[in-house]
Amino acid sequence: MKKIIIGILVFMFIAGISIAVELPLSSEQQAPRGKVLVIPPPVELENELDPDTYIVGVGDQFLVENVNEQSLFIIPVLPTGNISIPGVAKVKVSGTPLGQALEEIRKVAGAYNVITLYNIKNLRIPIAGAVISPGIYSINASWRLSDLLQNVPLNNLGKDYAIEIRSKNETRKVNIYDFYVNGDLNMNPYLHAGESVFIPYADIENECISVYGPIRVNNFISITSQNRTSTSYFDTVSTSGLIPFIPGESLGDFQRRKLQLSEKIDFKNVLIIRNGNSIFLTSTGMNSFQLEAGDRVEFATLSQVVVSGHVNVPATLNFIPGHTIMDYISMAGGVSEKGNSKSVVIIRGDEKIRKIDDAQVQRGDIILVKRSLDDVLIGETSVLTFISMLATITATLITAYIASGS
Repeated sequence: MKKIIIGILVFMFIAGISIAVELPLSSEQQAPRGKVLVIPPPVELENELDPDTYIVGVGDQFLVENVNEQSLFIIPVLPTGNISIPGVAKVKVSGTPLGQALEEIRKVAGAYNVITLYNIKNLRIPIAGAVISPGIYSINASWRLSDLLQNVPLNNLGKDYAIEIRSKNETRKVNIYDFYVNGDLNMNPYLHAGESVFIPYADIENECISVYGPIRVNNFISITSQNRTSTSYFDTVSTSGLIPFIPGESLGDFQRRKLQLSEKIDFKNVLIIRNGNSIFLTSTGMNSFQLEAGDRVEFATLSQVVVSGHVNVPATLNFIPGHTIMDYISMAGGVSEKGNSKSVVIIRGDEKIRKIDDAQVQRGDIILVKRSLDDVLIGETSVLTFISMLATITATLITAYIASGS
């Protein structure tokens, strides 16, 4: 009897589950009617768009929400400058401020269509002059001049402090460094349809100096991890080393504006050659030294330590404060078989330091490891050969002595 009751209860439990699964959803649980479009987020913006200043153009996209159908769809501004709202009308919007365009669209779209700007257009901006690859570049309408420059390599002779932004009505000159150094957004303007960018070439004789040393010219190009180079390996600026400078600019301001410096530079000995005369400056003196056209600036490399003689890997090594003589010899592969670690000389200019127990290594020192005494006497000869040679010489001397006595 118990088995029958248990069986009935199990059957009712399973049947209850089936009934519960098959029950229809109530009106509150049903999914809303209509189509909902899944859309990606719009482009990143520096600030919210000002509807009174943003000019609508071809490629802008508007989001239309139909309240009756509970649906969303995107409509672009067509090449004709119109937007076409399905089943409603076409509206001319290109060339008008955003606020005015939205007002015109809402008048014809009706109360059941809610219109907003969803995404902004791309522009094609020509860039010419002192650039590696002149041409027409596609940019987003939210870009400023600095965004474009990060994608266009400039020629070293380009006057990037006097960039021209040209339109039909005017030409504006922009010193982008007022933005980079002082944060002046007026010197980093937004770019608009119909504008072009021109980078003037500098006059080599009147607007340039030449710069050499372990440095690199600052460029606006974004540096990725794949092409980033350690400052330890900076070479000369270019074949000619010519770079434009701003009239009245000091060497210190020029260096901060245009140059990336290696940690190897000796800031106590910056050489300027002007009209055949040599002028030496320190880093402090650079701030007050005013550049002139034709100046040649030489950034000297800090002196290194040379390890030579009988070491396994003779080398020129970076100076490391606190390193001992044996530290440098170890960095050069250690003493070779012919060398003697107790016979080391430091050459410092015209001086030779033989007592090295308390000697401190300085920049520019040459550490010379000399040959061992055994190597001087024996050289490449093996020990057995050397003993045999001595025996032969001794026997010869004895024979000669006996012969002379007889």
